[in-house]
Amino acid sequence: MEFIELRDKCESQMQIEVCNGCDSCWLRCSDGVQADEAEWDALRTYQSNLDRSQTEALNQVLNQNKTVDMGDGVSVNMCRYFDMNSRKCSVYPARPLVCRLLGHVEWMPCPIEKVESVIDTPDAIALMASYAKRQRRTFVEWLAG
Repeated sequence: MEFIELRDKCESQMQIEVCNGCDSCWLRCSDGVQADEAEWDALRTYQSNLDRSQTEALNQVLNQNKTVDMGDGVSVNMCRYFDMNSRKCSVYPARPLVCRLLGHVEWMPCPIEKVESVIDTPDAIALMASYAKRQRRTFVEWLAG
């Protein structure tokens, strides 16, 4: 099965509606998320279609300090698109696959157990194996060219 077919099959199994308005996965939104070229293009298209006030809001998010002190000398850098104030993704509709899978696969379960059934594991593993074959880069790497 091709990547797109696998992605669509897995996404059809997701209970994404339970995520609306929820921010319980926020600490998983760390720096270093990778996106393939199609996802990067979709993200850039999403940003280019924002109106002026949305663009200004996104620029404020991009300029935030993304460091979270976890205590005991441990800190985490959050994703460049993560809004530190609202604890929400500023590009949620265009987020990459790995972000969409949060809470919907057994190895990244919903932290508050709101998602009652996850994607069938064989389907999710096949999707990730197919995704792993695609060229992926972090957002910083895509920006660097």
